Amino acid sequence: MADPDCGQGRAVPGALTESHRSTTPRCLNENGFHYCDAVSGASAVSRRVTQLRTRLEAAPDLRPCQEVNALFTELVGLCCSTPPQLADSALAQLGDEAPMTRRLCAAGETALEQYWARRVLAAADPHAELARFPYLGNYRELVRMELGAVMAAGGERPRRVAVLGSGPLPLTGIVLARDYGAEVLHVDRDPDSLWLGGKLTAALGLPAATAHADLDDPGSEHVLRAEGIGDCDVVVLAALVGQDAAGKRAVSARLARLLRPDTLVLARSAVRLRSLLYPRVRAEDLAGLRVELEVHPHSGVVNSVLVARPEPSRQTGIRGSTVD
Repeated sequence: MADPDCGQGRAVPGALTESHRSTTPRCLNENGFHYCDAVSGASAVSRRVTQLRTRLEAAPDLRPCQEVNALFTELVGLCCSTPPQLADSALAQLGDEAPMTRRLCAAGETALEQYWARRVLAAADPHAELARFPYLGNYRELVRMELGAVMAAGGERPRRVAVLGSGPLPLTGIVLARDYGAEVLHVDRDPDSLWLGGKLTAALGLPAATAHADLDDPGSEHVLRAEGIGDCDVVVLAALVGQDAAGKRAVSARLARLLRPDTLVLARSAVRLRSLLYPRVRAEDLAGLRVELEVHPHSGVVNSVLVARPEPSRQTGIRGSTVD
């Protein structure tokens, strides 16, 4: 396990540690909860999720520290390692607690990213410091999975990518630019996050454009069009952009009017207990987009991904007319 200051304090893509991964096939995890019996096992999982959520809510704040890190790490491990036959039952038992847990995870993710962005910026060697981020490998796994899905859907390695909801630590864009040579556009509604992310990519010597746009605002279409989102081969829709089905529909409908017919949208999602960490996205939630592929990992990667293209009837021509 990393040092107490490492910032293991959120639900990140692929944040299942080796200690949690090793418990998956057994009926007893490291905390002593038995998962063999379907009824008692699901109840034990849901009870433990409630306990973890309650302790996180009682914390003074969600900035990385030893206690917060341990609570989030256990929560992520529980969500990823619980067998599918128990996960659905446990999720049903949790009911209205699921949205509250997701909000906590979103707040923890923001706190972790801010902490690490500032830490990397303050370092004498930003590249070496970023390499210490405990989940950098998880992002690489997620991006590799998503690029494999792009190929499976008939696409090619993207030359230009927009990441919507890039955050203060834009690791998806960093991995795409550094490992795959993509030109990246980072988009976020929070100006402080966008500023931190821009400073970070500059410190790493990576070319990345930034655009301030709130995707819940119809006016964001003008910003995205001006920034050339229509020239992107791939658009990554971060899991926390559009917190519910209505929000996803509004954002995806907006994208459908802006993108080329051959642009692929990667909408990050989560299933089963992983949906306590990130919202689940269904094909019908992506208005104006035609889903061609869904990938649900059974590895330590947390996020699922839906690969979609704009519906031809929603395309907008060069002069702004709808192409039927």
